[in-house]
Amino acid sequence: MNNLTIRRWSGRLAGAVAAIALTAGFTAAPATAAPAPPTPVYIALGDSYAAGTGGGAYTASAAGLPAACLQTAASYPAVRNATMNLGCFGAKTTDVIDVANGYSGVLATATVVTVTVGGNDIDTGQVAFACTASASSPACSAALYNSVVVKLRELPGKIKEMLTTVKSKAPNARIVLTGYPRLFTVSAGLTAEQNQAARSMNSAADLLNATIAFSALVNRAGYVSVADKFTGHGIGSANPWIVAPAGLCSLAINCSLSPFDAFHPTATGYRDGYAAALAAARVP
Repeated sequence: MNNLTIRRWSGRLAGAVAAIALTAGFTAAPATAAPAPPTPVYIALGDSYAAGTGGGAYTASAAGLPAACLQTAASYPAVRNATMNLGCFGAKTTDVIDVANGYSGVLATATVVTVTVGGNDIDTGQVAFACTASASSPACSAALYNSVVVKLRELPGKIKEMLTTVKSKAPNARIVLTGYPRLFTVSAGLTAEQNQAARSMNSAADLLNATIAFSALVNRAGYVSVADKFTGHGIGSANPWIVAPAGLCSLAINCSLSPFDAFHPTATGYRDGYAAALAAARVP
């Protein structure tokens, strides 16, 4: 082996040893723990489903909200450790806009905002009460027509306007809309007329959810469906997660002394329906 070959071989060996030493040095260095992710600032907006109505005893609302927001400690924002719950019974998209404007300072710090709204905009409550009383009545037919044919078509524009405001007030937040559960489970536990009403109202709920999901998509917001979580747990099922009106409820399961609670989730519904769906979607 001549001197030139030796020098070349020695140089390559030195380079390899240096590389190994460098790698070993990196390997031997003590590991540094990754910084913990910041705690999300989660603000909830919306109607009685965001407030947690139906979940138990009513609690005080945040300062500045109406006194009768009918919030409960079982609300899905509470279960998901929301920083503030601004949901209120009876709220429509226009009310969410007003709340967002009134709490702009809070929303400016938000990293996650959920919104459950739309049901009151299309009068789903009136449909539920009218059709539960009598599915074949003119009142039920009129309520369904007004809700699905007249008011539902106006909802996308209202959601767009609402989202524009919420995004402007919470510019750094992930905005997520949620859907609604089907209120009924068609079953032998209901009469033929009640099952007829159940099918009509469940179909109306599907249309509402599709409209909310579409509106979220075109306005670049997230959407979380809860319909699957509530499947088999509607009024009429063996294990209902929806508060039922008198005559359709089971004592200690889904009855309530408050007339406002009917057709809202129970505490179990908020926990295993809404909160579970949000957790699966990693919200917040």
